[in-house]
Amino acid sequence: MRHYKKIIIAALIITVFLGLGYGVTELLSQSSRGMEIPKDLPAFVLQEQVASKFGGEETIFIAVCLDEETTAEDIPRDIRDPKVVESVVELHKRLENETSIERVQSIAPPFKEVVPDDLERVGKVLSGNFTSSQLEGFINRDFSIMLIKVSPIAGLSGEEVEKVTELIQDDIDSVTKPAGVKYRITSIDPQTHEMIEDQFPGSLRKLTIVVETKPRYANSEEIRDIRDPEVLRYVDLLAERAKLVHGVVSAESAADVIKEANDGQIPNSLRSVMALLERLEKDKIMEQRISNYISEDRSMTLVRLNILEDVDAEEIVEELKEVINIESPPGISVDITGGPVIEVTMKELA
Repeated sequence: MRHYKKIIIAALIITVFLGLGYGVTELLSQSSRGMEIPKDLPAFVLQEQVASKFGGEETIFIAVCLDEETTAEDIPRDIRDPKVVESVVELHKRLENETSIERVQSIAPPFKEVVPDDLERVGKVLSGNFTSSQLEGFINRDFSIMLIKVSPIAGLSGEEVEKVTELIQDDIDSVTKPAGVKYRITSIDPQTHEMIEDQFPGSLRKLTIVVETKPRYANSEEIRDIRDPEVLRYVDLLAERAKLVHGVVSAESAADVIKEANDGQIPNSLRSVMALLERLEKDKIMEQRISNYISEDRSMTLVRLNILEDVDAEEIVEELKEVINIESPPGISVDITGGPVIEVTMKELA
């Protein structure tokens, strides 16, 4: 039993690393050689800084799936069915109230007051609150799978992540679930990981371009607020350049959120950006999206990249270093972090 528990914990740790995009083979080989991860290396320090400002970067995926093997009658044929949405909303609320969970992402927020009673109106609510690319991150193309993304608080140990997974399972067991629908968790079922990799390419492996304010001189004209339009235009350019890199499935930044809400334009002044963000933050969904890219202290902003599972870590890290090798605004620094960066660092240490 003791060995069995260790195996479970090891599997959970590997799942967390997979959320960051770390290679399982390399992780296991490093572990088998007894190599300790030196936490003072720049790659790890930057990862910790991002986690401290944006919460846990690890993600546990819950896949809500139509059960093709059920013999029950009158079952949902589309994962957007109102009965499924009601169940997801119920689970989303429960997970948000768990103290060990930092963030929950799903299609639930627009439906927290009421879920329409027919599929067509559910579709209209979804299209009215999410862009097509955002919906592709939650619902697959044949409408048979819906994802809920759960981020535990930063800094949890393997055993603590195991407890979070048990807690998630308890919440799943307690919600109302329509017949013909099943809930699967990546950290419990390895096949769920493979299914998500197949149905939602780029969801499981991530890289992050980190842009920070780092003025060198007091009383200088260097930028000290990451919401400055010059910074937003800069991260927008970085995202567009990153999209051209082989293996990058998507790239999104605060600039995308702002342009979406402002007729495709980035305001020309910091005051205008601040006023726009103040309005957007009154909306629950927009507030969540903004907080994914701009830190509370306004010192850091992120360009979040989803990348393919089978892309070579060394190649994509090298190409992204070229992407960020352009002149940055005054007082601004840029770097990259995430699983592939850590993987490359570990290989260099081996």
